[in-house]
Amino acid sequence: MLRRENAMVLLVPALCAFAPRAGAGQLAVEISAGVRSSTALVRDSIVTPFDVRPALAPALAVTLAMPLERSWAAHVTVDLSTSELQRHDADGSSVALGRVSTASFTVGLGHPLPAGFSARIGVGGLKYFAAEEAGIFRLGSGAIAGIGTLALSHTLAVGKRLGSSVEALYDIHGFTTPALQDEGFGSARTVHRVALTIRVHGRRTR
Repeated sequence: MLRRENAMVLLVPALCAFAPRAGAGQLAVEISAGVRSSTALVRDSIVTPFDVRPALAPALAVTLAMPLERSWAAHVTVDLSTSELQRHDADGSSVALGRVSTASFTVGLGHPLPAGFSARIGVGGLKYFAAEEAGIFRLGSGAIAGIGTLALSHTLAVGKRLGSSVEALYDIHGFTTPALQDEGFGSARTVHRVALTIRVHGRRTR
């Protein structure tokens, strides 16, 4: 499982190393929207195998980006997502278990690549919010989990005043709840998520 504390120790010095010259940068506000897929939060076998995972979810993020030295940029992102939690059984049937949402806060670095591409990495924290305290959330959703992100985007040749790009975003975090721990799930399960979004951004002088 990703340890947020260790990742922050590595990333914060990197941000400082590329610190911008005073008054030389611009602040970019970016808004992205798209769809996200997630691997299972729980996988077990009582009588027959089953897993519990969120359905395809809309994803919305707001990012503040500040140019640094050597074409790098610092990013701060708030990401929100919500979907129905579903149990999938081995026979192909599924049962809705209520709505679950996530909110994450990450900081990271980005850098342009050739041919209109750019890449970003980030670390931070993610929190689950269940609409009902039932099932795996009956004792609450637990602590904030550490999260790591990796994104690849490509600029779209549309718009004049606002820039836009299509972005593929991958993130990884550990998932557990007090109820799962109470039932003997001793360690957090590694969860992988992938999102495809459209990013729109404008700039203003600091």
